[in-house]
Amino acid sequence: MLHFFVYIILYLMNLKFGLEKIPKPTIILILILTIFFLKGAFLTALFPLFTGQDEARHYSSLQYRAEPKEKNWEKTDRPLGSITSLNIADYNFSAEMIGVGESSDYNVFRHQLYNTVNFSDGYYGKNEKEINSQKWKPYNYFRQPDIVAGNNLYYSIATFWERLLSGSDMLVRFFFNRIFSTFLGTLGIFLAYLIFKNIELKEKESLILTAIVAFQPKYSMYFANINYDVLLIPLFFLFTLGAVLSLKNGLSWKNGTIMLLSIGLGFFTKPTALILVAPFLGLIFYFFYKKNKNINIKTFLSMIAVLIFIVYLSNYNFFSLLPFKNNLTETFQSLENYFSKSLTLGRFALSSRTYWGSLGWFDGFVEKNFTDFVWTIQTLSAFGIILFLFSKKRLAFLPPKKYVLLLIGMIVALQFGIRMADWKVFSETGKLILGTPGRYFLPNLVSHIALVFIGLGALLRKENYFKNILSAGLILMFSFSLYLILNVIISRYYL
Repeated sequence: MLHFFVYIILYLMNLKFGLEKIPKPTIILILILTIFFLKGAFLTALFPLFTGQDEARHYSSLQYRAEPKEKNWEKTDRPLGSITSLNIADYNFSAEMIGVGESSDYNVFRHQLYNTVNFSDGYYGKNEKEINSQKWKPYNYFRQPDIVAGNNLYYSIATFWERLLSGSDMLVRFFFNRIFSTFLGTLGIFLAYLIFKNIELKEKESLILTAIVAFQPKYSMYFANINYDVLLIPLFFLFTLGAVLSLKNGLSWKNGTIMLLSIGLGFFTKPTALILVAPFLGLIFYFFYKKNKNINIKTFLSMIAVLIFIVYLSNYNFFSLLPFKNNLTETFQSLENYFSKSLTLGRFALSSRTYWGSLGWFDGFVEKNFTDFVWTIQTLSAFGIILFLFSKKRLAFLPPKKYVLLLIGMIVALQFGIRMADWKVFSETGKLILGTPGRYFLPNLVSHIALVFIGLGALLRKENYFKNILSAGLILMFSFSLYLILNVIISRYYL
């Protein structure tokens, strides 16, 4: 079925079959969004309970917030267990989470890599009748609940759904929140299209790049589980769109509000959004230097004032992010130690595999070699980007340089922020506890995909070649995504 959809996309876009007329782009875009949502809904059902990244703790956090304000039940004083525990009952989750987890054999399929469970019992799922009976309360009976502390916009939204469906069993509530994540991912795909279109790529190229993002495996997998990053990532896309519009139309309150809104909502979702302050200030100073005619000094100062107010409302101790030791000597020594342990080929390879969704569950040829192939393509693209930036002749089918510089700036800002946080934890513990898993870099997926193909287009230097490489990229991304679903995920949990 998915292969049929990809065939239809390429057919409609007149890139492979030579049609003279192209249907309205809106139809193609709706088709891409529909495919992504249906594929995401399928993945939400395909992944067993709590198997998403830190998903059990995230669901525990929103379920805890959905409890009545008056917690008049007796609580047990038990310290938080080890995060490496193999038994869900060792975690300070709600009675319902522990009961449903044990009934669905969570301890088997989550921690025993080469073991599967029998998910069905005749017509019903395993222990489904027991789970549907709602014999366990959705309350946490521990004084030290295993949750993510603090206010969080994503939890506020997800808690609303949890309360709205409070009369249903946990499976209904849990998988509804997963589908809500897929909906947010679909919004992200729509924003990706707007970004590609507004960096002045042609309609067909924008649609194919949008489809490539929609079939990026890790993006689809990540938006099929419960995690506050599913709100943060679209907010990064929204900020990127606002920044692109400011370069296209000049800085105005319209696109300025988009960027400030992204920063504000991002702050209340995850501290990672702090990174967006850097490109925002960079754009402010750029337009101030260029003396943008559409905006005056009072508006510049007003935007900065709004940004300061957002930072103030976040009530976050930003100085705590700085990885300073007792003195400069110790600080530089810590940085040197961090670089020696983190900037290694093994670490880069791990980040790359997890970024592209290569799960590492099996030792197949495709899983082992796909990311190596991608790195080769990216290396060629990097040379193309350098050639593009230093060339005086503009290629009409590629975006202007200002957009490319913006996308590079977004990637640099995120890399810097993640490395800074990683170094901070390393300086305190001496270990790479936080690390740089690939999912941390998904907020810049749109910028990354755009730069890779712009670089390849700059090397090829002909529009027809550029169109062909885009089509090949879509087919490759779709094939790898389908391979992971059929040969890895289904094999891991069900065969």
